[in-house]
Amino acid sequence: MIHATKKVLAVIMAASLMMTVIGCGKAENNGNESGSKQEDTITYQIFRSIGIPEYPEDGGEGKEIILESMRKAGITGVDYKLMMTAGAEYYTKLNLLASSGEMPDYFNIDQPTMMRFADQGLIQPLDDYLKDMPNLMKMIPEERWEAVKYNGKIYAIPNGIRSEAFNTPNVGGIAIRQDWLDELGLERPTTLDELEEVMRAFANNDPDKNGQKDTYGISMSKTGEFEAIFGAFGIAPKYWVEKNGKIVKGFTTPEAKEALALLQKWYKDGLIDPEFPVMETKQLDAKIINSKVGIWQGDAYVVSPSSDKLAQALVETTPTANVALIAPPAGPQGTKGLPENNPYTSGDMRAISAKMKNPEKFFQFLDWSVSDDENGGFNLLTYGVEGVDFTYDKEENAITQLSSYTELYKKGFSNPVRFVTVVDRRWADANVREALGIASQNVIKNALWKTLPVELDYPDLEAKLWPEYFVKIVSGIWSIEKFDEFVQKYYEQGGQKIEEQANEEWKNN
Repeated sequence: MIHATKKVLAVIMAASLMMTVIGCGKAENNGNESGSKQEDTITYQIFRSIGIPEYPEDGGEGKEIILESMRKAGITGVDYKLMMTAGAEYYTKLNLLASSGEMPDYFNIDQPTMMRFADQGLIQPLDDYLKDMPNLMKMIPEERWEAVKYNGKIYAIPNGIRSEAFNTPNVGGIAIRQDWLDELGLERPTTLDELEEVMRAFANNDPDKNGQKDTYGISMSKTGEFEAIFGAFGIAPKYWVEKNGKIVKGFTTPEAKEALALLQKWYKDGLIDPEFPVMETKQLDAKIINSKVGIWQGDAYVVSPSSDKLAQALVETTPTANVALIAPPAGPQGTKGLPENNPYTSGDMRAISAKMKNPEKFFQFLDWSVSDDENGGFNLLTYGVEGVDFTYDKEENAITQLSSYTELYKKGFSNPVRFVTVVDRRWADANVREALGIASQNVIKNALWKTLPVELDYPDLEAKLWPEYFVKIVSGIWSIEKFDEFVQKYYEQGGQKIEEQANEEWKNN
C-alpha cells in the first residue's frame, strides 16, 4: 500500500513539474497563446567608416527608442551592434576581419574592394532583396545603382537623395561680398566683363575702407582651377566634352586656351591673389575671414552664418559682412556653370556579408530606416525624437533641430545610425535654400563618367602635367602659347590612347 502511494505521488509530482515547465514556456513566449516558438532576435554587426567618439558603445538611449519604434512598425527580431573606425585604418581592419572569417554583416565599401570581395564570394548580390524595398528605391536615384554594379549585379547600396529641389547634388557657386558691392555701388556681376569690373573695384577701391590697398578681387586654393571661368567658355578642364562627333578632355580645347589667356590678364592686372598656386584651404579661409578677398568659389551654406563655420567666423570678425551666392558668370557665347558632381556617385556605399543571417529581415530594417511614412524611421534616426530633438513644420517642409549633433550622437541618433546615407536639407533656412536653387541650375556636364583602365597607366597627365601648365600660364611665367605645347605633350604622353578608349566607351553607351 505504501509502495503504491509512493507511485501515485511520483506521478502527481511529475505532472506538476510538467505544468510548471509549460507555464514558464508560455511566459517566455510573451503571451503567445498558441504556444508557438518565440522569434529569435538577430543582432546585426554593422561596421562604419566614421569616427564619432560620442556615440555610446551600447547604442545609448536612442537604440531602445529605435528598436521600439521598429517593433511598432511590425519589424521584430532585429537588433544591431555598431563598430566605427575612421580614415585609412578602416580598410585595414575590414581586410583583417575578412581574412579571419569574422566579416561584419553590413559595412562601408569602396568600388575596388567591392569588386575584390565579390570575386572572393565575401559579399552577396542584392538584386533579389531590392525588389520589395519601396522606400530604398524611392530614395536612391536609378542612375546611382549603376555605380554599384559588378558583372551585371548590384553589390552595394549607394547614397540616396530626397526629391526636394534643395537637395541638389550640386551645391557650388560664386561667393561674393555683398557688403562690398553695396559699399562701392556695384551690382552683382552676371557676365565675365561685369565680373572683371567688380574684381577691379574690389582690388583698387578699398572696399573694406581701411585706407590700404590690401584686397584682391578673387582667390582660390591650390587645388582649384577657377572652374567658373572655364565654365564661361563651356568646359570643365578635366571633364569630357563633345567636339565634332567625339569627346575630348576640356583642357585640350581652344576654349581652355581662351580661359587661360583671360586668367593670365587678370593675374597681371593684380585682380587675382598671387598666392593661389601655393594656397592651402586654411590659408584661403583666413584671408576670407580677414576680408582680404572679395570673390571665391564657395557652396550655398556660406550665405548663412548659422549653417557655415566660415561665414560665422567672418561675421564675428566683421559684423557688417554679408556673403551672397551668385551664378557663375556667362561667357562670350552665354555659357556658364561649374563642374557637375558625379550623378552616378556611389558615395557612402555599403555591402552585406555573404554569411549574413536572414538578409530579408535586415532589408526590412533598412527599408524602414529610410521611410518617411508615419511609422517610418527616417526622421527618428536622422534627427532624434520629435518634440525633444527637433520639430517639423509640415506646411513649410522644414526641420528645426533642437539638439546639437554632439547631443544626438551621445543619445545614439544621427550619423552613426544612418544605415543608408540620404541627403536631406530640410533643416536649411530660406537663404540657403535659395542659394541651393542657384547652384542646381548652373552646371557643366561631363560627357563620360567612367575611369578608364588605360588612365591608370598614365596617372601624371592630369595629376602633374596639366596643373604645371595651368599655374605657370596663369601666373605669367609662361606665355599663353605654351598651351599648344601642353596639348602636344598630353597626346604624346598617353592622352591619345586615353581619348581613343574614352570614345569607344562613349559610343558603346
